[in-house]
Amino acid sequence: MTTISRRTFLKTSGALGAAAVLGDGLRAPAFADKPISFSGWVFKPDTVKDYVNFYNQKYQGQVKYEAIPWAQYHPTMETRALAGEIVDVMYCNHNNRERWFENGLIRAVDDLPGTDELKKKMTPANLDSLKSKDGTKLLGLPYFTSLFILIYNEPMLQQAGIKAPAKSWDELVEHSMKLKKDKISDTPYLPNWNNSPSGTMPQFMSDCFSEGAQVFDAKNRVIVDQEPGAAKAMERWQKVYKAELVNPEVLTKTSSTDTHRLFWTGRYAYHTNHSYYLKTIAGEPENSKLAPKKAKMAMYPGNGSSYMWTDSYVVNAKTKVLEDAWKLTRFLGGNLHGDWYVQRQWCLISGLDNPYPEMYDHAEIIQSYDRWIDLKLLREQYKKGKVIAAYKEPWYGEYDTKAVATVQNIIRGVTTVPKGLKELTALQKSLA
Repeated sequence: MTTISRRTFLKTSGALGAAAVLGDGLRAPAFADKPISFSGWVFKPDTVKDYVNFYNQKYQGQVKYEAIPWAQYHPTMETRALAGEIVDVMYCNHNNRERWFENGLIRAVDDLPGTDELKKKMTPANLDSLKSKDGTKLLGLPYFTSLFILIYNEPMLQQAGIKAPAKSWDELVEHSMKLKKDKISDTPYLPNWNNSPSGTMPQFMSDCFSEGAQVFDAKNRVIVDQEPGAAKAMERWQKVYKAELVNPEVLTKTSSTDTHRLFWTGRYAYHTNHSYYLKTIAGEPENSKLAPKKAKMAMYPGNGSSYMWTDSYVVNAKTKVLEDAWKLTRFLGGNLHGDWYVQRQWCLISGLDNPYPEMYDHAEIIQSYDRWIDLKLLREQYKKGKVIAAYKEPWYGEYDTKAVATVQNIIRGVTTVPKGLKELTALQKSLA
């Protein structure tokens, strides 16, 4: 069996669209009077165009889609809003959602039809992450959710006589030491310490959580200098770096995507990164030497907890076509079509997960995931996913960016662990 391709998706979408038109017969409603503008960052834009075309056929819409490069996406949306332009429906990552709401760029959606039903279908942690800072308003519907997982190179472990993947961080370090000593791998461990907030800081939080450490207190203040588990995690990072168990190249990578591509080579035993990257590592032989299924997932070491987040589709607060904009949003991030249509396509094509557990009952989804991951284990890992509320603070975006240099200085041993953790706490205070 093969993973669904864009061509197959497009063909299926067209067939479904045609069937919908035939099924509605002459009673099909007229096309929307006004077009809807829809913008997102660049990620498989052809796939997005395909399901937008399907929406326009099935629901007689006039959606106009635009993809903007990731690095410029949020600043571009904000600049356009200041200039008076209205983009009706937009992607929004979790770090910007609260700020966009407080600045009047997007609206809450609680008062719109169908919201209560969708809330009930979401996992509680993901629902909480989509709410406003005060927890009273839902600010969007989910585009996707993800969390950090542990990925291992099964053939390499077998070559070293290691019968099972590490269950603890100490065991992972022991395995890595053995692999290096036996000259099976020069740098057995590949953490996601890339030089961007999408890697180093989620990795930092995941490892702190797995040691039982809190990163923020109830008022979202950084408290890592008071958490023994955070110090333990950072001491381990220093240890593996000093022992040359980690390729120093990871510190200069500019994205998590670049980091995970290193694992394609098969030269590493363990990798920690966003869960959806396992799809290309274990499921795409055209890219990875560890496909099919030579790379596998294990529960995150320690207590199993890791950082989880939810990015979203949001509605412009000034849209002049609210009914149509909300209808599109429910198609994208809800279940307007009745079969989790868009969520299924993202799962099948890109391995992007979503917060609606019932979607994973689809036989098509189960069969697809089976080609690259243990779906049951992944769902168990999601139960251990830990969300934060700090990203809803106005200072978080700047903190998240500036903290990378501090954490990387700890890794390199430029800064001691106690001093580095105090610097993180001081950084947050200076921005609050």
